[in-house]
Amino acid sequence: MSITKEDIEHYLSEVKDAVENDRYRIDRNAKRQDNMNLFLDYVIDTATAKKIILSLTVMDFSDILQNEHKGFEHEKLYVFGKDVTLLEKTGGGSYDRKGKKRFLHRVQKRD
Repeated sequence: MSITKEDIEHYLSEVKDAVENDRYRIDRNAKRQDNMNLFLDYVIDTATAKKIILSLTVMDFSDILQNEHKGFEHEKLYVFGKDVTLLEKTGGGSYDRKGKKRFLHRVQKRD
């Protein structure tokens, strides 16, 4: 799939509009184990997650994946990564040299 910087900018603009108007959610269920782990393992709340999503830029984009969950195969998942500092709840997490956790988030827009 070929994607341009402008495509990503447009996508981010739509996502940020949805987030700013509280028309989004961060799913925390068995199909979104990474999301569950983020909130279980680190001191982070939905307000902080919202700030992180709103701070995403085109430079944070890394990939587009096909949604593999049954019934959602038509959806594309835009993957962004951002270095943010998060406090571990229990210690022993995977920090990089700078003491930052790589925040990988799959952002999907629902029409």
